[in-house]
Amino acid sequence: MEKIGARSMSKLTRAFVEEAFKTQKVWDLGNDTLYRLCADHPGHTADDVIIAKTWLIGRAYAAAIERRRIASPYLGDAFYEEHVAPRIREAKIDLWLQELSAGKNSHVAVKIHKKLTDLLHDLTGLNKRSFASKYLHFHFPAQFFVFDVRARDSVNKLVGRQTPGIGADKDQEYADFYARCEYLSHSIAGLIGRVPDPRELDKVLLWWSRKRM
Repeated sequence: MEKIGARSMSKLTRAFVEEAFKTQKVWDLGNDTLYRLCADHPGHTADDVIIAKTWLIGRAYAAAIERRRIASPYLGDAFYEEHVAPRIREAKIDLWLQELSAGKNSHVAVKIHKKLTDLLHDLTGLNKRSFASKYLHFHFPAQFFVFDVRARDSVNKLVGRQTPGIGADKDQEYADFYARCEYLSHSIAGLIGRVPDPRELDKVLLWWSRKRM
């Protein structure tokens, strides 16, 4: 595999990274509200908590969970009240999330992401890779990179499309995206003197996408 740092550093500069941090700062207050929601209500045992988190994160990030392929008798609010909340509560996902309490681990992160993606597919009939990454990110900000088409395309341009292949039990596209984000984060550290956190990396990727457009 090509050395990722050499490739990405030919395209990124310290000035660009700092510009991305500055211009994307206007979204910090809104994101902080979602971080606080998940920090104050981390569990998945109460329907009102599950509804609040799935509804607000999905709507804020254009990844609403109610967008679905499966025909369902649950219309409007009933989809959350009678379908989403009970199914997520019964899945006992807090037991999965306990694996993340030991700290950042790439293999564990992509494994948990796949489990949540599979659960959401059962609920909606659609691949909810983007929603799953965002939902997990707001619960574990240091451990999950935020996936969407713009971020994926940007990291592919900056890092390349090689497949690093993290572990097993994974959604391959998210696992590859996760590995590229880790490589790019360490490359950016050479510019700014520290490894950016996943939210900061997201700012860089989205700013790269906007500047290219």
